[in-house]
Amino acid sequence: MMNSGKRIFQSKCATCHGMFGEGGIGPNLTDPYWLHGGQLLDIYHTVRDGVPTKGMLAWERQLRPAELLAVASYVGTLLGTDPPNPKDPQGELVERLPPPDPVPGGEMNAEIEGATEAGEPAAS
Repeated sequence: MMNSGKRIFQSKCATCHGMFGEGGIGPNLTDPYWLHGGQLLDIYHTVRDGVPTKGMLAWERQLRPAELLAVASYVGTLLGTDPPNPKDPQGELVERLPPPDPVPGGEMNAEIEGATEAGEPAAS
């Protein structure tokens, strides 16, 4: 899943966030400061829903649920990396919580299952 998340990030997100998540037009994704929440579920929601007021597209209609999850998970792995030329921190300092154990019927599972039931392709 991380390889697909990295490929998606590099093809769709790097234009604004930099090839290594260092930031550019968009914020740095490697430091512990976040504008829209730094927990993994927050990142997923930001990728899915976008931030129209800041010019970030909502990727919900372009990416399947599994792809949204893969890219959000990949972004989560960028924390603490040391990219070249990082953009200055923006937002609030966030202490990342460890991801919860997957629970059938959990919030993210329910969102993915709901999207599948709504006629979107099943996650592969």
